[in-house]
Amino acid sequence: MILCDEWNLGESLRLALLSVMPEALILWATTPGEALKELTKLTHVTAAFLTLPSSEVNAGSLGHRLEQRGARIVIWGTNPAQAIPPYETLSWPQDIGAFKTFLSQTPKDQS
Repeated sequence: MILCDEWNLGESLRLALLSVMPEALILWATTPGEALKELTKLTHVTAAFLTLPSSEVNAGSLGHRLEQRGARIVIWGTNPAQAIPPYETLSWPQDIGAFKTFLSQTPKDQS
């Protein structure tokens, strides 16, 4: 899942994800409300790339719903604020090789 209201930024991530995982089903929401609506239809989410500060993700039910569905939650963008654990941070854009490495890493265990 991608949560981003900036078309060029979101599209660049969508294309990069498809180049790395062509079989992936990628949902794109432009608001947290739209993302929550999509989440009600899903039982599992592999990863969620959010252009929100992690404090905003924690403040609402979005973070909780993503965690319930097993999502790896990544705060991303051209200049993302450092994510609060258990979330991760990804600066974008980046080299496709570095992106593949990021995706292949297991999320850090925060327990």
